[in-house]
Amino acid sequence: MPDKDVIIIGGGISGLSALHFLRQLHPDLSVTLYEADNRLGGTIGTDHVDGYSLDWGPNGFLDREPLTLHLVDELGLKDVMEPANANVSNRFILRGNRLRSVPMSPPKFLASDILSVKGRLRVMWEPFASGPTDGVDESIYDFGRRRIGTEAADYLIQPMVSGVYGGVAQRLSLKSCFPIMDQMEREYGSLVKAMIAKARKAKAEGKKSGGPGGPGGWLTSFNGGLYPLVEQHANLYADHIVTQSPIASITKDAQGYTITTKGGITDTARILILALPTNNAAEITGQLSAKLSEAFNAIPYAPISVVCLGYAEKSVRTRLDGFGFLVPQKENRRLLGSIWTSSIFDARAPEGKVQFRSMIGGDGDHESMDLSDDELVAIVKRELDEILGIDGDPELVRLYRWKYGIPQFRIGHSKILDKIESELTTLGNIYVTGNAYHGIGLNDCIKQSYKVVNSLKA
Repeated sequence: MPDKDVIIIGGGISGLSALHFLRQLHPDLSVTLYEADNRLGGTIGTDHVDGYSLDWGPNGFLDREPLTLHLVDELGLKDVMEPANANVSNRFILRGNRLRSVPMSPPKFLASDILSVKGRLRVMWEPFASGPTDGVDESIYDFGRRRIGTEAADYLIQPMVSGVYGGVAQRLSLKSCFPIMDQMEREYGSLVKAMIAKARKAKAEGKKSGGPGGPGGWLTSFNGGLYPLVEQHANLYADHIVTQSPIASITKDAQGYTITTKGGITDTARILILALPTNNAAEITGQLSAKLSEAFNAIPYAPISVVCLGYAEKSVRTRLDGFGFLVPQKENRRLLGSIWTSSIFDARAPEGKVQFRSMIGGDGDHESMDLSDDELVAIVKRELDEILGIDGDPELVRLYRWKYGIPQFRIGHSKILDKIESELTTLGNIYVTGNAYHGIGLNDCIKQSYKVVNSLKA
């Protein structure tokens, strides 16, 4: 008989939330989570240095997902949740070396200078744009260009895509990245018509409607940073977690699955949940299934470096009353964007100081991983100086590199998922969860882990 009922491989938020749901929904099952690193959380981490609170990767989640809020409550973290302040609604896009406010309503959009007059008129023509071609996995860029024009695709759609996915809009699949957008167009024939219809329905039901990308939500974190979400899992489930145990291989027999760590430890279970990046999953499943390993390897990743800089507030000549800014590819800069963390959350910088979290890399700049730390920081400092007007050097510098930063749902992604699901079905009692399949956000990871746990043949 296997030693365990369930083994989870991977200690990021996907694996940890799967562990939580297992303990809550199936407390009779024995379960162990294995993590390769000496810490949990994956890209979620928070450093506290000289009065600054520095998030390694993601810095929050949207409070629109009831399941995430329920998880937070069950973990005992509800009282330390911190919603971003009103500045989060003020967002900027760089165009012509000048920050331009992103208009959040039709009247403001018509009066804005973010697009030319011709470009704004083309956006307003959206209800009359041509429809999709059946059977085509359309790119986000082609969708945007078809519906709202080339200029808007370049200066609104593409920077939004690089800000969310670190991706290149011409390569990413609309139906995989933004399935609600695809569905809205097919159902209503127009995004504008769809939003009007949904707004009316939401108003009748006493609810708030969202935009084309999905339901509304407010950026939320915890006092001092996002890492308490990981720490609380570690505190509650320490007896079920083994760190510093990278997996070398997985095999299967009639009883279940056997994992072998690189340290030579073996463990067995009836059920296996893979909650790790697909490049790592490919490495450890080669002996189990060449087809599954190949499918995992077919999902590419974009590298991301997060550069946190702390300055004296008086040294920044731009008024920092917003969330931050995104940079279109047309601007020919290395920066993808910068979040003004201390402007949207409390206690992210000491009194009289400011913190910028700037991103560099992405699927269009894999070469950024070849740069030294000093070179990366120098690029970010120079471009921030040119865009924001900053006098002097930062008093604090922290750099977080992620070679496999964000999975890319490129055109054809759904076919890769079909191959993975087909092979998992053939193997039986093996499941996957994580940000490489159906959504890259924290909410997406938690929802998928919950779905997996509920589908277990316990």
